[in-house]
Amino acid sequence: MSGPSTQVKELIILTEHFWPSTGATAQLVSDLVDDLHAQGCCLRVLTSTPGASCSSYPIHRFSTSSKVSVGIVGKLINGLHFLFGSTYWLLRYSRTGQGLFIVSNPPFIGLVGPLLSLHRQLPYVFLLQDIFPRSAVLTGVLPAKGPLSWAWRQLLALVLNGSRATVVLSSSMIARCRQEFGEKSRLVSIPNWAVVPVSSSQKSLNPLAKEWGVDSVFTIQYSGNFGRLHDILTILEAARLLANRPIKFVFVGGGAKRSQIQAYCQAYGLTNVILQPYQPREQLSTSLSACDLALVSHISGSEDTVAPSKLYGILASSRPVLLIASEACELARMVNKASCGVVVQQGDVQALVDSLLTLAADPQRVAAMSERAGALYQAQFGRDRSTAAYLNLFRQSHMV
Repeated sequence: MSGPSTQVKELIILTEHFWPSTGATAQLVSDLVDDLHAQGCCLRVLTSTPGASCSSYPIHRFSTSSKVSVGIVGKLINGLHFLFGSTYWLLRYSRTGQGLFIVSNPPFIGLVGPLLSLHRQLPYVFLLQDIFPRSAVLTGVLPAKGPLSWAWRQLLALVLNGSRATVVLSSSMIARCRQEFGEKSRLVSIPNWAVVPVSSSQKSLNPLAKEWGVDSVFTIQYSGNFGRLHDILTILEAARLLANRPIKFVFVGGGAKRSQIQAYCQAYGLTNVILQPYQPREQLSTSLSACDLALVSHISGSEDTVAPSKLYGILASSRPVLLIASEACELARMVNKASCGVVVQQGDVQALVDSLLTLAADPQRVAAMSERAGALYQAQFGRDRSTAAYLNLFRQSHMV
């Protein structure tokens, strides 16, 4: 006579962005899902990213029919479509023995957690990639005070307090969450990772550096999302002041501030700024290595609200970090402690110009920073480390 059967627990991944999207969130979550599946986890993905549904695990795609895909209004429409489609599916088809891993795009998708916990007794873990509504307040989308911001904080506190755990990307984000939402929730810090194995090859041999015409000139690169929480203006001002120097600025990617870059370059006739689109994943290793120095920037006050995913590709590619942020922030302390880059305060254009001129004239210092950047990534970060931390968290939460 056979023993009692063991119920297989299924983890449902609720993420607006997923493969085959090339955005950072989509690639990171896709990596995580693939790794969890390889570890034997039973998985199901709910997403609004269009694409094939044939996979080694089920993927349900709630593609929006809206033609508005950019800007705040477009994101709101697409986010609501995903919220309603996924909520309907979960209320109809979810069952005992399943759990939810909810990725905070759009920010209000977290409300599915308390709803399904109440109506289906499904446990959930929440991934808070940036701290909303603070991120919206900092960018002027929401007022700092008033009923709307207050209501958002109360709703997010409800989501966090009801979760088995909430994942954030840094210890400073944990402190900010405590300040914004109270002390009740369980918060865990798990960093992101470089989404591809990155080569640390010499820039002079890099095919993209040759194609972009920067293989023989000192090059600063800003790669990824040009978002509202990123200080782009300080970089552009430095580029304007360095217009007659043998220094190039390469912006690779897109986002809300891409138009600001284009308008600024056109207004000042800047020829030392090169703007390139997002690179396909198979080309990303080459793209990240096509520079001497890589930029990470925060607008003032956002350092404990978001953790830029671009950092991990920079470190993995053994490129020094030029960080535009407060000297007191966690990331600045890490860069300074590891001596793998330079920190400049937001708006201090002259300090940025001076740092770039100094580094351009000192290739040995840049090479030493590069080596320490790669060593820092190997010592503290990586996809295997983060995947293991997620798997351990889901097991502790009895969700896999």
